[in-house]
Amino acid sequence: MPADPALPRHFWLPIPAGDQNSGKRHAFRGRRWEGERSGTTVCAEEVPMARPSEMDWITLPTCLNCYEILRKEQD
Repeated sequence: MPADPALPRHFWLPIPAGDQNSGKRHAFRGRRWEGERSGTTVCAEEVPMARPSEMDWITLPTCLNCYEILRKEQD
């Protein structure tokens, strides 16, 4: 099913926290990450951004706040 062009684009990016075993996959407004050093998540957190590792993608859970905001925008 193609994306609705009326909905704003977003992308997901894992954001590790201070220790290696925590953090979340946050959503950001835009088409893709383009190397910015920091950004504001859909859930309004200001976070540092960096190229994630494969393990970050696998182990970090989805931010439920970002998920809920995006889900409500589709209603």
